[in-house]
Amino acid sequence: MTCKLHEVIDFVRQYHLLDDLSDEDIEGYFHTFHHACKWDKEIHSHDIDCDEIGIIVDKTKEVLDEAYEHEYTIPQIYEVAKAFCGVFDAAKAPKAPVPFVIVLLTRL
Repeated sequence: MTCKLHEVIDFVRQYHLLDDLSDEDIEGYFHTFHHACKWDKEIHSHDIDCDEIGIIVDKTKEVLDEAYEHEYTIPQIYEVAKAFCGVFDAAKAPKAPVPFVIVLLTRL
């Protein structure tokens, strides 16, 4: 389970997923995702299945709704999430749920 701030930062640095952002920027996005570890435990998934990313899309939309004014729709978030499955594959990064959502939040 990768759900604590330092773990998420280490993860995205190890796989070069957010090299254009500072640790402080990532921390800001992380703090919008309340109870990340609790959610991670609830979904009982070590890696995201990109054929069934509905749970990731729903959580990303929930976090966006709570933290930001935005106009993203579920279909739009779904398309971005599908694209990032390819990014994680290219980086040979495991699709850990919390880092995946954090990466999506930084790119929406």
